[in-house]
Amino acid sequence: MEEQYEPVEIPITDVFDLHSIPPRNAKDAVEAYLEEAHRKGLKALRIIHGRGIGVQREMVRRVLSRTGFVKSFSDAPVEAGGWGATIVTLYDERTKEEPMIAARELGEELSDLAALYEAVLYDAESLAAKLSKEQFNWREQPGRWSVGECLDHLCRLDGLYAGRISKAIERGRREREFGTGPFKYGWLESYMLRNIEPPAKFRVKSPKAFRPAPELDPKETLGRFRTHNRRLRELVREAAGLNLRRIQVSSPVTKLWKWSLGVALAACVAHDRRHIHQALQVKAHPDFPR
Repeated sequence: MEEQYEPVEIPITDVFDLHSIPPRNAKDAVEAYLEEAHRKGLKALRIIHGRGIGVQREMVRRVLSRTGFVKSFSDAPVEAGGWGATIVTLYDERTKEEPMIAARELGEELSDLAALYEAVLYDAESLAAKLSKEQFNWREQPGRWSVGECLDHLCRLDGLYAGRISKAIERGRREREFGTGPFKYGWLESYMLRNIEPPAKFRVKSPKAFRPAPELDPKETLGRFRTHNRRLRELVREAAGLNLRRIQVSSPVTKLWKWSLGVALAACVAHDRRHIHQALQVKAHPDFPR
């Protein structure tokens, strides 16, 4: 006869160690822990997920990015676990701080964008996580980009756009540019967005600020891509409740062009998809080193 065990109540403190949780239960455990920690009024948490190959870390980050009362999260300081732990700050409902809006409250447009950013991260991880430095930097021919150059280019552009999108969101909240949608965008923005999507319909020379380095470290480059992807996912959540059509984002490419906030967020993930598609073609080339 199988022995029965009574469930054990785990005390909710500001530290949660996933090492004692079976991997198949880890996601549910993190979600339940966050709910209870928020209910108890805790505001600063440390979730220990270990280093490994980063699977648990990314699972924790995905849960955090979809949790409405999470204000921010980042790697722990070296003395508190470094890359093996995540520091989390929660909104306090007892203050006048405006809470983040949960994924279910984002609305269809932003929910779709959040899902696309998660899919892009998954594709980048699947593409590059196990490549050697030789494979990461291999080029089909001179002048064509490697897998590493495709990702480095995305890091450079996403980082600049994230800063401009963040400022636009802050300005929108300050000027109370709120709206519920659905939002309709101009034909020119819509046309440009369609042409960013893969496969590439035409090629343009990349501006100097976005040109990738010729030799890149796979781990470091993929780490930067994760960071920028996480920041853009945070900005998707921060945009909830704002008028995505009226708020404008200035382009880092030219002062003559501004995107609507909703299209700027969509253009970044479309551009990511474009160059990940390009990198996949590099990897699929018959001469790619195996």
